[in-house]
Amino acid sequence: MSRDYDVVIIGAGMVGASLACALAPSGLRIAIIEAVTLKNDYQPSYDDRGLTLSPSSRRILEHIGVWQNVLPAVNSIKKIHVSEQGRFGFTHLDASQTHNNELGYVVVARSLGLALHKQMSSFENITLICPAELKSFKQSEAGMSVEISYSDRSELISTGLLVGADGSQSMVRRLAAINIKEHDFKQTAIVANVTTQKPNQATAYERFTHHGPVALLPIEKNRSVLVFTVATENADRYMSMTDAQFIGAVETEFGRRLGKIAQVGQRRSYPIKFIEAVEQYQQQLILLGNAAHSIHPNSAQGFNLGLRDVAGLAECVFAAIDKGLDVDDISILESYLSLRLPDQQRVMRFTNRLANSFYNKNSLLIPARNLAMLMIDTIPIVKEAFIQQAMGIVGLQPRVVRGPHT
Repeated sequence: MSRDYDVVIIGAGMVGASLACALAPSGLRIAIIEAVTLKNDYQPSYDDRGLTLSPSSRRILEHIGVWQNVLPAVNSIKKIHVSEQGRFGFTHLDASQTHNNELGYVVVARSLGLALHKQMSSFENITLICPAELKSFKQSEAGMSVEISYSDRSELISTGLLVGADGSQSMVRRLAAINIKEHDFKQTAIVANVTTQKPNQATAYERFTHHGPVALLPIEKNRSVLVFTVATENADRYMSMTDAQFIGAVETEFGRRLGKIAQVGQRRSYPIKFIEAVEQYQQQLILLGNAAHSIHPNSAQGFNLGLRDVAGLAECVFAAIDKGLDVDDISILESYLSLRLPDQQRVMRFTNRLANSFYNKNSLLIPARNLAMLMIDTIPIVKEAFIQQAMGIVGLQPRVVRGPHT
């Protein structure tokens, strides 16, 4: 059976668009299906959230030809300061104390989205179908038949591999009847850009409070992206505050390390849940990004993990092509999971333990948390291990993450 496409990706958000760019040089015919018009201000993947990119993510974005386009909107993180409200323990990381020029980078999601779609449009073998929605699919030995709908009609297209990169509420996952493990942290992240009285000195701050982490991520000299985590039951109250009231609430929790907050931009809220798909792949189908694993944002690992998954899948697809295999060969997905599962499990354990540790009311844990932060701050080998974890270069990784000499 001749196919319309070799790969169909559901979801043109950052993970889906990154995969399309990563696979395009193979010559495979790729379709990417997106329900929300990309110029829509409410396109959920491309809003004003600040994304923290690890050095491993930079390598991947360089490899797929996107980094140079987004570079004007990228801000380096030279220092990271982690503390707990009302406690003595803290951790201070400085790029000058490592072998790296930067500990990470911050970019507004909208800017990265524009760069990804500019790169996608440069490939003739990528077809963007938007706005359109996935309605159903049918698997067979001959290939995958996918039904998509437009505002006025439906269409059947065929593919060798269907990729669900459609977020934590994935329709692909639902139609494939893949169960999930789920935990509601009962927290909501409120995100806004803020202007501070003092320059941020390329420093990312994260402060753990009794209701969730408060983070400030540098995007310009005196501007940062604020991630203010609150109990979900109180989220509406914070969202309905005047700017002055909200600034007062933030300063009460974060303090005035950067002086007064002079201005706050539009606020948006994002409920925080942990989701893990029990299966990540079936014959001719795979889940990527938040469709496969949605994690707590307490260490800014979510998109970085998804991007390493993109690199891993692309590596396995290219290796299969070199062997003369078709894109629907199940060994591709088996190899992918063997490559990526250890990293996924490590990051999920880390973020869940961090969430449970800081929001556990057991008083016996308080001195242990503070001791752990002091150990990271004062013992070089412990600090280096922590930095390697944050940079996304621990353990088995795709070749593009490991670098050209491995």
